[in-house]
Formats: sequence, C-alpha cells, structure tokens
Amino acid sequence: MKHILSNIVLAFVILLFIGCENAEYKITGNSIYLIDAAKIEKSSIIPMEDGADIQISVRLAQQTTSDVEIGLTFNPENIIQYNKVNGTEYQSIPENLLPKNVTITIPAGQISAGYKLHIDKFETNGITYAVPVELGEVIKGDIDKSNTQGKFIYILTKPLITSVPIMKGYGPENNAEKIVGAPAEDWGIQTAQWTLETWVRMDGFTINNQAIFNTGSYDTDEGRYAIYIRFGDANGPYNYLQVKIYNGQIETAKDLTPNTWYHFAFVFDGNIFTIYRNGIKDVSFTPASIPNVAKFDYLEMISSSARYFKNNCSMCQIRLWNVARTETEIANNMYYEVNATNPKLIGYWPMNEGSGNTFADITNNGHDLTADEHIIQGWEHNVKFEK
Repeated sequence: MKHILSNIVLAFVILLFIGCENAEYKITGNSIYLIDAAKIEKSSIIPMEDGADIQISVRLAQQTTSDVEIGLTFNPENIIQYNKVNGTEYQSIPENLLPKNVTITIPAGQISAGYKLHIDKFETNGITYAVPVELGEVIKGDIDKSNTQGKFIYILTKPLITSVPIMKGYGPENNAEKIVGAPAEDWGIQTAQWTLETWVRMDGFTINNQAIFNTGSYDTDEGRYAIYIRFGDANGPYNYLQVKIYNGQIETAKDLTPNTWYHFAFVFDGNIFTIYRNGIKDVSFTPASIPNVAKFDYLEMISSSARYFKNNCSMCQIRLWNVARTETEIANNMYYEVNATNPKLIGYWPMNEGSGNTFADITNNGHDLTADEHIIQGWEHNVKFEK
C-alpha cells in the first residue's frame, strides 16, 4: 500500500511538471495591437497650439515572414463610452479634419510600424476634442487584431495660458468695494445640488477673513450669506480656506503657501458639502441646516473690505454648476477650458479679459460680473496651468 501511494504521488508530480512545462513553452497565436493601448492609461493628452501631430504606432506580438497591413479608423462612439466611464466631456474631432483610408504596413521581419497623424489648427471655442483611434480590418497577413488593445483616445488640449486679474480689498467694512454680479432679484436660481470651481493664488495670508466668495440667498432663515468662502478665521495662522455654509462651517488644513496656484472645487450634493483641492477630495461634512433647494441670487468676490482683504489675490476660470461634479470630472477638466454651452453651467467666468473691470459670463446666461473701482490692482499675462 505504501508503494502504491508513492507511485501515485510521483505520477502527480510528473503531471504537474509537464503541465508547467506546457504552460511555459506554449506558442500563442500572433496578433497586432496599438502600442499606446497597451499602457494602463487608455488616453493620452496632446498639446495643441499650432495644430498637433500624433504618432500612432502598431506592433505585432511576433515577427512574420511577410508584410502585415492594417487599416486605422476613427470611431466617435469610443469617445462617448470613454466620457461615461471617466466623467469627461470630450467631443470627437470634426470628421473633415481626419484623413480617410489610412493604413499601416509592418514589413516582413519587422515588429512595428507607425503613422503620423497631423491635425491642422482649428478654433475649439472652449470644447476639448479627442481623436478616437481604432484598429480597422487586417488587409494583408493572417493576423488577428487585438480586441483589448485595439482602441485609444488622443485628447487634443489647449492648456490654460491666460491673463488673470490681481485684486485686493478696498473701502470701509460696512461699504466695501467688491466684484459683484446682478442684484438679488435678477438671478432667482434654485438647484438641489451645485459646484463652484476656481483657480486662486494669494501672495500671503497675513490676516483672517479674506473672503473670495459670497453667494447664496438673502433669506434671513438661512442667513444672508448662505455660502461664505474665505481665507482664515480668528485664530492664526490664516493659511487655510474656511467655508461657512447652511449654519455650519468647515476648513482645510493650515498648509497653504503664498504665491502658489490652487484649484478648489466646492461641491454640495444635496446632503454633503465637500472641498476638493487640486482635483482631490480634501475635507467634507454635513451642514447643520440643509435647504430643500440651494438658492443663488447673486455672486460677490473680494468682498471683505480693506480692513481684512490686505493680500493680493488672483483668480480665474470660475465655474458655477447646477450639479454636484464628481472628483473625476473635476480632476479631468480643471486644467482646460470647458464647453460654455453646457446646460449644467449657471455661470462661467474665465476672468481672462486682460484689462478693464468687467468679467463676462461666457455661458450667455447674462451673469456678468463687475469690479468696483479700486479692486483690480493690475493684470498678469501668460499665466500657465499645466497638468
């Protein structure tokens, strides 16, 4: 019996070894795939200033003794699916800007080949376009195309290079100058959820109560300033953001540094209020008094008078949405312009005029902002925001 058991164990070990050998040396079928699609990221950002050049490369799993030719197609449906997964708002590049009947040939004995796609410069009008490359039919060669690595998205971006205003407080506390939108009776906007985004930079945090946003409702039940966003409260150091909202308040860590650009997104989903810093969730809480609907009757900025707003502040790319933007949506869109015709935008103020004291709401919703006489200290040009 002992001898029989030993033989059984030996046979099992031999089978196991043979199985491993076969697995290790098994020859898999050849296939062709997009080199970029083999990466973890399923998209690539291509800067577009004077047009763009995209290098598209295909590769074989193994060399062949004859040429392999495959077509390339551009499938807008892939962008629709990508947007759903990633919370982006990319649009497929206009068809007339793309070539037709593109093919790539990998010569016999070679493993890869490429095609340079040139996109002529065109006006984007704040829309982020993308090129949805997909492997087409294998024209020559007995090769299968990869299903999992046969699609890739190239995102054409115009990085934010903009003029920004430099601002500070002015006037007495009870009659402070400010940047202000329409009077309260003109907005009358009600929404269950909202998001407010901005790029902001302070040259210091020398005092508390430097208020960058003041918005909400005039309802006395909720407090005149239903949403009040400022740098610093009573206790220093003041290098943090504090938000007073719906009879509650929340603040970031005291770790902001002067002369540094930060992207902040303030998001209320109808129950929880969250601050995102540079596209990443920072802090969140549930306010004490949650309104049935959030009201936006006006928007004020730089509103806490010369007594408090002593440092220089620069802001731009201010966007107010009637939805709670997700972390993915915020992170994927903060470095670029967004489509001003998006119906979810209440207001969109790039603040890139470069001169003057009026900031246009480019949504055409009519919520232009005007700075009082002494708010704007000057302008800085060619400011870059790069991912």
